[in-house]
Amino acid sequence: PDENVVISTRSSTRDQVTTREWNDLPSELLPSIADRLGIIELLRFRGVCKDWNFASSTASAEIEALPNRDPWFLLYGENNNSQCTVVTESGKQYIIAIPEMDGATCLASSQGWLLLYREGLIFFFCPFSRARIDLPVPTKFPPMGISDHVAVFSTPPTSQDCVVCIICRTNKTDDLELYVIHRGATSWTKHKLNSFPNKIECAAYHNGVFYYFDNTDLMVCFSIKDRSISLGKVRYVKSSNERCIPLRFISNVEKEDMKKRLDLELGDVSTCGTTVSCLNADKMVPYENRANAKGGGTRRSKGVWFQPRFHQIDKMLSW
Repeated sequence: PDENVVISTRSSTRDQVTTREWNDLPSELLPSIADRLGIIELLRFRGVCKDWNFASSTASAEIEALPNRDPWFLLYGENNNSQCTVVTESGKQYIIAIPEMDGATCLASSQGWLLLYREGLIFFFCPFSRARIDLPVPTKFPPMGISDHVAVFSTPPTSQDCVVCIICRTNKTDDLELYVIHRGATSWTKHKLNSFPNKIECAAYHNGVFYYFDNTDLMVCFSIKDRSISLGKVRYVKSSNERCIPLRFISNVEKEDMKKRLDLELGDVSTCGTTVSCLNADKMVPYENRANAKGGGTRRSKGVWFQPRFHQIDKMLSW
């Protein structure tokens, strides 16, 4: 609202209209209003004044991130600046300045958090609240990029049991390296897997194990408890009675439908992998690398599917 907005109320005993200025609303009413707002409305609410901003300090816009809701899309890096395009599931587009996305590459997306790499740093980031949690700087990490780094994290970074796992190829060989860090650790641990020539396209986490899937039916599994890497083969369940991991790949039909509804030309956009929370089985959206531009250059446009949340954290929170 602007400075000329007033709130009108009608007395229950008299047919009279009274007015109250927007900045004079009861303080106890503001938080309940903020809790019922969606992401975009919450951002506007917080920008009204200091009191409204403070009153929304615990809001998270959970309504936007309910299970089985389609993710939103964040397009960034088009002109190598902080201007980003946010596209909602209904197709509405908003231009938002997010300085942290300038020069960044998104490595993973889950539950409203993005895992970003920027200028040698790796950190968790919420694009709306701009909450940020820095991870220890990795040493001797291969150069970052969507094309050859696939990441996933076990739980939100505010959880004490959060673990981050990034897999990448070494020096264009068939060997894979796995970098793992637990919350509270000061350094990354490295694990190696020899001779895995296929490209990793999807990643997910379930019950203490990280799963990395290629474009066939093979998968790389890393157990947090055993600190071991193993190879496996994907087997699809044929009945509801079979035991299974509650994960599924997003279908081509679903993926194309998302693109159509968003009305975006994503053919030249490098898209980060995403895990979408669902009630029965989480959906995995694959990485899509579009690095080969005309003339041999690299496309600057990048994108990520994400479930919109308004995460807020204590400024003193550390990894």
